[in-house]
Amino acid sequence: MDADRLLAETRSASPPPAGIRPPIAPARGAGAILMASGQTAVGDNGELIARGQVGTEIGLDLARRCAWQCAVNVLTAVQAELGSLDRVESVLKMTVYVASSPTFVEQHLVADAATECLLRVLGERVGRHARAAIGVAALPTGSPVEVEAIFQVR
Repeated sequence: MDADRLLAETRSASPPPAGIRPPIAPARGAGAILMASGQTAVGDNGELIARGQVGTEIGLDLARRCAWQCAVNVLTAVQAELGSLDRVESVLKMTVYVASSPTFVEQHLVADAATECLLRVLGERVGRHARAAIGVAALPTGSPVEVEAIFQVR
């Protein structure tokens, strides 16, 4: 593959139409680092648990349930990539995005549910992590919460 030639050709090209999705890895590793793509609050039935902004359409308890499900989805992606969660040595960092109304300021309480999920599954020694909880205007497909994480693996 000649990436330099392809870049030159791409400079004058347009992106494909919206709706044509490129392939994205649910989790991708390099050496001992594994990054899990952002996971939304999709339940086992393939549907979002809820849609909307936390603080207006979504209350704190439902937002926490969504964050928990996002964390379960992150762990599921990691398990699929590694074959077993026993290969996780440490959760290095988790970022929790919360679709928030302008007055909602408890993103950290929503994120706590995702943290609690990782600690429950992986234990405190492996699951304890650095974290950011960030309020945003909206998330993909209307999910109230999205979670991504970085892992150290063996």
